Amino acid sequence: MTGVASIRVSKEAAVIMPLLLILVGFEIGVSVFGPLLPQVQREFRVSAGSVAMALSVYHGVRLLVNVPMGRLVARSALPAMLATGGAILAAGGVAVALAPSFAVVLVGRAIMGVGSALFFITIHFWISKVATIDNKAQLFSYHQIAALTGTALGPALGGAVAGWLSWRYSLVLAVTAGIMALGAGRRLADPTANRPVAPVQTDPYNGAGLEIRSILGPGIIMMALFFFHGGVIATLIPLFSAREIHLGPAAIGAILMIGTIQRFGAALASGRLAGLFGTRRVILSGLTALGVSVLSFLGVSSPLGVVLAVSLVSWANLGGSLVIALVTDVVPERHWGVALGINRTMADVGAMVAPLLVGLVIDQRGFGDAFIVAAAVLLAATGLAAVLTAAHPAGATGAGGRDAP
Repeated sequence: MTGVASIRVSKEAAVIMPLLLILVGFEIGVSVFGPLLPQVQREFRVSAGSVAMALSVYHGVRLLVNVPMGRLVARSALPAMLATGGAILAAGGVAVALAPSFAVVLVGRAIMGVGSALFFITIHFWISKVATIDNKAQLFSYHQIAALTGTALGPALGGAVAGWLSWRYSLVLAVTAGIMALGAGRRLADPTANRPVAPVQTDPYNGAGLEIRSILGPGIIMMALFFFHGGVIATLIPLFSAREIHLGPAAIGAILMIGTIQRFGAALASGRLAGLFGTRRVILSGLTALGVSVLSFLGVSSPLGVVLAVSLVSWANLGGSLVIALVTDVVPERHWGVALGINRTMADVGAMVAPLLVGLVIDQRGFGDAFIVAAAVLLAATGLAAVLTAAHPAGATGAGGRDAP
């Protein structure tokens, strides 16, 4: 990267720094709920399947609102959308914290899902608006690091507060995150308010229509990444480590934390690699490596083997932030609302389907076949996405102009 480009990246990174700090807090707020499930189940005396609905309703409602929220963000002031998303999340968090019944918990979780959908799509719009074609991948790698920080801290902080006080007090983290986003939305300037007219840079496909493959290609990739997280990280690895390697919850949590720490390095590397070789090429290469690395668990028979296998998949897991950069590279700017909404919807589909499919395969065939199925899904998604993203609209090159097939 040239000296001028480096200066531009640093300048733009400074512009989005407040957003990244808010993103860390927001990710903490929306990821606290998992460790609270046992206490929620005991207090309301519901079944395991029922209490799991408190997680699934959050993703389920986002399936319904992602596209409408994307359309809304596309035609609204971004600071107002940031503030509104924060306010909705805070309201949902209050409802859950004060819930007199489990039904109110579900309603509150649904409200939180609406707020998170609006917030995350707004963040993606914001970064895409201030980025250039040269630094977009790098800025989204910073986004990935911020998201990883929040998702790593959220469950730990939520569980600690629940153990110290009560699960209800853990929702203070979600409410605080929403209030922070609300305050930031009221104070930050709209990045498009005084934006100079530069149609070639801001919309290189001026006059181009929306091609369905431009949405489906990145959507398949995002679905695969969320399938990996829901099926392998959240389901396969914990169950395999407990049943086959006989590790306890603390050891499993520590190993997954090691993997998360390594993903910080992967996120930084992915931004630089995308600048050198192109966003599309790096994403597809990473997804291929991710599918192959999942097969490394087939030879694991010891705790050290779990650590090594988790390390492999962590370095191959580049995350979804580069995919957002790809979406805004290959889709005309006036269609970003629909495209980003559909992308988030496909991600939520992957997150919901993965545990069900993986759990079914484990019950019917065992862990070995479950890892093979997960790898096959990732590799099949890579091939399909490669075909769908092979021909971009006229002028699409991706980061650094190096994404031509």
